[in-house]
Amino acid sequence: MSPVADARRVECREGSSEVHLSVGEYFYFEFGRHCSVGEDTEFSILDPDIVVLVRTEVEYLHPERLGTGIIGADEERGRWYFRAVRQGTTKVVFRYLFRGDVDFECTLHVHVH
Repeated sequence: MSPVADARRVECREGSSEVHLSVGEYFYFEFGRHCSVGEDTEFSILDPDIVVLVRTEVEYLHPERLGTGIIGADEERGRWYFRAVRQGTTKVVFRYLFRGDVDFECTLHVHVH
């Protein structure tokens, strides 16, 4: 079984949230993307020596609609998997975009013990 199978789900509220992890622990963040509408999500890690991205998974919510000409058929749901690699504290900032502009952002304070 893959280590990310046991990853902890984290949520980030508008503003900020926090999570406490052990070195070697995995966590994931779910995001949405709907490119034809202009909705996207991005992230940045303040200190990549403490937390690293290890995997990205994305799936279409309506794969049967792709290629049919139905507008908005490309709606996606994804997960970013991260691993705590060293003790310390860092921030992961998630930005929700609408047509290239930041709609809102949240900061996840990650404490690795």
